[in-house]
Amino acid sequence: MAAVHALGALDPAEAREFEIHLSECAECRAELESWREVTAEFAYTAPTVEPSPSLRARILESVRAEGEPQSSGLETRVAGVKAAEAQAETSRVRSSVIPFKKPARRLTSSAPRIFAIAASVAFVALIISLILLWNRYNVMRHEMARLSDRLDQSQEELTLEQRTLADERAAKDLFAAPDAFIGNLSGTEMAENARARFIFDRKTGRAMLMADGLPPAPEGKAYQLWFISEGKPPMPGHVFKPDAKGHTEMRDEVPAEARNANTFAVTLEPQSGVTAPTGPKYLLSAS
Repeated sequence: MAAVHALGALDPAEAREFEIHLSECAECRAELESWREVTAEFAYTAPTVEPSPSLRARILESVRAEGEPQSSGLETRVAGVKAAEAQAETSRVRSSVIPFKKPARRLTSSAPRIFAIAASVAFVALIISLILLWNRYNVMRHEMARLSDRLDQSQEELTLEQRTLADERAAKDLFAAPDAFIGNLSGTEMAENARARFIFDRKTGRAMLMADGLPPAPEGKAYQLWFISEGKPPMPGHVFKPDAKGHTEMRDEVPAEARNANTFAVTLEPQSGVTAPTGPKYLLSAS
């Protein structure tokens, strides 16, 4: 910014910011001083103008008119004589002086200044080009960040879609299993609008729970599935958390000792899971 500031081309806000920086940076102060020396050379590029021949006479007459004191007639005559003598002496001295011809102006002396000016203009143009390139780079960087976010979002949507398709295929396989069991779970007073369907293969133990309408699990909590057989303590299943709409599709595997279970329940437990139910029931199947 030093070259632009030396030319007086910075706007007020940028000039103030640069002046603050100059107070702390000796290197930039030296750089600015060198550019000011270059811009000072601009004055020498102006053409030389010769003064009018009558200018000197007008100046002398004006000085005599303002500085001549009021005097008596004798003083005036004495002054006149002295002026005549001085003029004669001046004429005599001038007659002995050989005038020199005015040397021709050397055109080559302005070449370094022209080169310096051209270099300054080129430097300013370079700075402006760099600023424009920087702005363009920022625009492209923001656009790339936006496209990257969009790509990540599309990837997440694709992953979710693939998981959904896999769950649907797993559910179809379970429905088609010869020993498939399908149980419906209803919401309790804790979640009256909740409902779920539990499907599992009594032969392999492969199972799937599909639930809707569950409220969000509190911090540090999660829902847990239970397999309940008559006369036996509940057997724990996996823990899960529904999405923002209260929906979940969870795969599980029923232990061999619980594959004759006829009752299924979902309770709210610590998110790490427990071996015996401690929380209230949110979903419960008919016995």
